[in-house]
Amino acid sequence: MKFEEIRSEFPVTKKYVYLNHASVGPLPQRVLNACVKANVEKYYGEVYWSKWQASTEEMRKSIARFINAHVDEIALTPNTSEGISIVANGIDWKTGDKIVTSDLEFTSNLFPWQNQAKRHGLQLEIIANKNERLLMEDFESKIDRDTRIVAVSHVQFSNGFKINLEKLSKLAHENNAYVITDAVQSLGQMPVDVKRLGVDFLATSGYKWLLSPIATGFFYIKKDLIDELGLSFVGYRSTEDYDDYSFREFKPAESARRFEHGQLNFPGFAGMHEAIRLLEELGLDRIEKRVTELTNLIIETVQEKGKGVRVESAIEPEQRSGILKLACKDPEKVEQKLRRKRIIISVRRGGLRVSPHFYNTPEEIEKFLSFLYEFGS
Repeated sequence: MKFEEIRSEFPVTKKYVYLNHASVGPLPQRVLNACVKANVEKYYGEVYWSKWQASTEEMRKSIARFINAHVDEIALTPNTSEGISIVANGIDWKTGDKIVTSDLEFTSNLFPWQNQAKRHGLQLEIIANKNERLLMEDFESKIDRDTRIVAVSHVQFSNGFKINLEKLSKLAHENNAYVITDAVQSLGQMPVDVKRLGVDFLATSGYKWLLSPIATGFFYIKKDLIDELGLSFVGYRSTEDYDDYSFREFKPAESARRFEHGQLNFPGFAGMHEAIRLLEELGLDRIEKRVTELTNLIIETVQEKGKGVRVESAIEPEQRSGILKLACKDPEKVEQKLRRKRIIISVRRGGLRVSPHFYNTPEEIEKFLSFLYEFGS
């Protein structure tokens, strides 16, 4: 399938030049259709539990395939925060244990660790960024035998910096520490292979690059760590036989499904299933290449023109992603002027954040750059 063909499934393109997927990804038509179908079934009282459950289990298999995990390693969650909190609340902390994170993290991957540090008397070590980058030598200086977990985003939300998770996981495991990654800014725009990366836990939401509905997401846990985490919340779905409603003693499911507690967002996950199918159909290698081509247009133009605009993101191949942070004069005012021209981006950490996806076009990038230099230089 060509990218130009799938563009027709994004009505947002008729109204905006939408370059804000690091914030919220628009729904493709097929995703909306799947959500509507599930809601219409409920509207007419056609609540086919067995059908919805079977569809959800098929989606769980799709997610596992999507990140090269085993199906038993996937729990369905409403957002990234819940996945991170499953780990933060599930570890059997000891006073003096160390948590290593960074000063670039989104608050979903910061507040849970601050909370645990206060509750249990833990050390919270913050890696300071150097020119929008996180250096491996700084992690090497902080990670030691007291470290219980390293919590770092795969791709940073504000500037698109991509860390070498494979190397970081090796470093952490040499010190008997876990690694959890917030992958909400990488999944959907590039291949993510949890086995190759070596992470112990991964949490994400679906509503950004995965082009899925709000309140959809998932949590990955290595199979041999499932029994090591305590359960903060349990409910009817947390047991092996969740359709057995008899009075009985609670026994956790053997799989990661033990971390699911209440009812699932069946319409939302029906949409997420379609979104993952779409991304797999297009191919994540192709998507990453396309997004790189679009961001290259921005980088090359800014480097050539200058004129008060500069790229603040890392642009080395191994450290870059589909998110670019641009410095310019008065970015808040520039963002507002661009919005009035129906060009949608964000402002993060004092710069313009631009995040195109596969269905965007070079012409849209050129239009954005034209107005950027009119308003920001």
